[in-house]
Formats: sequence, C-alpha cells, structure tokens
Amino acid sequence: MIPSMPIQIGCPSCGNKYAAQVQSIVDVSQNPELKSALLRGQLNVVTCPACKTPAMVSAPLLYHDPDKSLLLLFVPPELNLPLTERERLTGQLVNALMSVVPAEKRKGYFLNPRPALTMQGLIDEVLKADGVTQEMLEKQRARSRLIQDLLAVLDTEEQLNALIEQHRAEIDYPFLLTLSATLEGSAVSGPKMLTEQLLKLRELLVARTGIALPEPLPLDTPVAEVLQRSLAFKDKDSLWAFVLYNRPLLDYAFFQELTAYIEKAPKEQADELGKRRSDLLEMTERLDKEAQQVQQAKLQVLRQTLASSDPAKTLRENKQEIDTLFLAMIGAALRSAEKEGKTENVERLKMVNEVALQVLQDSLPPELRLVNDLLSAEYPEGTRQILAQRRKEWNTDFPEILTALAEDVEAQGRPEAAQRLKELRSQAETILQVGGEILTAHS
Repeated sequence: MIPSMPIQIGCPSCGNKYAAQVQSIVDVSQNPELKSALLRGQLNVVTCPACKTPAMVSAPLLYHDPDKSLLLLFVPPELNLPLTERERLTGQLVNALMSVVPAEKRKGYFLNPRPALTMQGLIDEVLKADGVTQEMLEKQRARSRLIQDLLAVLDTEEQLNALIEQHRAEIDYPFLLTLSATLEGSAVSGPKMLTEQLLKLRELLVARTGIALPEPLPLDTPVAEVLQRSLAFKDKDSLWAFVLYNRPLLDYAFFQELTAYIEKAPKEQADELGKRRSDLLEMTERLDKEAQQVQQAKLQVLRQTLASSDPAKTLRENKQEIDTLFLAMIGAALRSAEKEGKTENVERLKMVNEVALQVLQDSLPPELRLVNDLLSAEYPEGTRQILAQRRKEWNTDFPEILTALAEDVEAQGRPEAAQRLKELRSQAETILQVGGEILTAHS
C-alpha cells in the first residue's frame, strides 16, 4: 500500500496552521478508492480542525493504472518549479511507485510518465482510458437536458406527468445516477433552491419507478455503521439505491474499514465480502464518472467561451449547456479568481456570466422573459408601459402565472419579490379590464 504524506497547511479562512495527510500517488491496483476520490474532486481535500473550513491541497500527483499501462503526472503550475527540480520530483515519485510494485510488473512506461498540464487534463485522460466516448457524452447531455426539462415543469403536475410518461424508457438507472450526481454537485456549489428542486425530483421519480430506496444516512454516521448497512443488502438493486443515496459516506475511510473487515473474516466469508467490495467500488466509480461527465460538457463550453474572440456566439452555439448548473460553475470559477486576485480573469468571467444570463433569458418562454423584464423595470410607470407596449406577448392567463410565481417565491422566503409580482398581477388585470388603453391614460 502507498502511504499518504504529511504536509503543513495554512487555513485560507482562519490562518490556523495544521498538519494534513495528502496523496501524491494514486495507484488504481493498490488503492482503487482513491480513483473515485480523484474523479469526484475530493482527493487531497482537507478540513481545518479549528474552523472546519475545507480546502483542496495543490500538490504534485502521479496516477497509475497498470491494467491500462497508464502513468500520468500532474505538477501544479503555481509551484513554479524549474526544469531540474521538476525532473527530480518526477524521479522521486516514480521511484516511490516502483518500490511497491513487484519487479515483474514494472514496465517501460514507468520511465516516461505522460504529463498533464492541469488536474482536469489528468482527469480527462483517465476518463478516456476508461472508454468514455463521444457517444457516451451525447447520452449524458441528453440526460442533463431531460433533467432541466423536468425541473422546468416540476410544480405543474399535469405537464410533469406527461413529460415523465413521454420519457419513461429513458428514466432508468443511468438517468438516476446522473440525477444523483447533479444533486450532489449542486449541494456542494449550487444554489440552495436548485438543490431542493433536484431532491424533490429524485424523490418523485424514485417513487414512480417503484424502487424501494432506503433513507439517506446522516453525514456524521460512524464508518462502522455505514459498513454494516452496506453489507446487509441481498440484491444489487437495493445496493445501488444505498450507493445513490449515501455516496458521500463511501469514502476512503469506509473502504479502508471494509478491507480490514475482510482481512479478519473467516475464509468462507472473505470471498463473498470481497465480491461486495468489488460491487461497491464499481458502483461508486460509475457514479463518479457520471458526476464527472455532468461537469465535463459544461466545463468544456466554459473553457471555449473564455478563450473565444466572440463569447456570445460561442454561448449561443452551445445554449443547450447553459442552465443553472452552468451558472453555478461560472460562479465557482469567479470566486476562485477573486480569491487569487486574478483581476483579468474576474472581469472576463463577469462578462461571460452576463452573456450567459442573456442567452438563458432569450431561450425562456415569452411569458417568463416578460416577467424578468418587468422585475427589472421601474415600478409602477415603467412596468405599466412594458405591459401595455408588449400586450401581444401575454393573454388572459398571464395574471394566474404571476400569482403562481408569487406563491413560489414567497415560499422561498422572498416576500419583497412576491409582493412585486402581486402588484404586477394587479397592473395586468387592470390593463385587461380597460382593453390595453391604460398606457395613454398615464403617459
């Protein structure tokens, strides 16, 4: 087994100095659970013991998958290592890996690890080696689009039921995996409202598919209890359900505990327990790949947009990827750039965010575009003019739409926005009553 290394950390939040363990080598054959942590963006994430703030340690990483003859090396560019120091570091990492690999399994590629310029580039190579093809990414995009379509009608029961029936064959285990991965990503960096909507959608779809899923365990559940729960299931569907609901608990510590449990078990039980460990690793890895693919398409669009001479054109050509998750990704990148003091990146990301919002606005149904414009206008004269000038864009159902939106935002704890929507409803009703002539009466 390859041990972790102690490193001194300065907490970015409270300044506390503490020692943490980081992984500089991921060998899939020896520590397969570390691959899952890498794909989930959780490798070398440490927590300050003083203020509990999590932080990702930027450290060199050597990735090895002997079954695929894959050896990748990532050295963070912010370390600014000169060539001689970089070569020395590479030699140290390769030698450390070779020291735990039997001589007969050492191959020629050990002498020439393939460099990755970024951590994401390393992950891209891992996925490619795992057979993630363009066709798979297209299927992933289709699932993501269906999630967005379902979220759009989540509070309209008749439309939601019709959409579920229309796509019944597509709402399968891979789809639930994507939905769970999207939910987990939103819980980490997305808006709270989106997380709640995704959770509600998953609960509803699970009920419709008839799969009996267990209640998710609290995040502070002891590892020993998580282990016993994972061993209690008799069929794969139930085990899948357990993984879907409790993926964050199936971490490195969990698999260490499971390995120790297998080593202590009687021979007649060890083989069965080993099979369960393999199933859990396979399931968590598949879920992690789904999570990575969810982010991959959107991250690729964000990179293309930032590098484009015409960001608006790039975003319009990829408008199917622009949704609340895409905006959350921009927000995360913006916060990171601000924290690092990268002024040019901050300005560029702000511009991309504004353009993305505009593209998203343009793709909305006419009634919702009108609502957004009304909420941005001065009340009451500005909103009254917009309602009258754009009378052809709304009909007698529009006041009911405003009422439903007011109830939604009020339930979200936004009383001021709810009140404005109610006032807009009154204006719309007045215009309907006087046949749209109110504009001239108040201008």
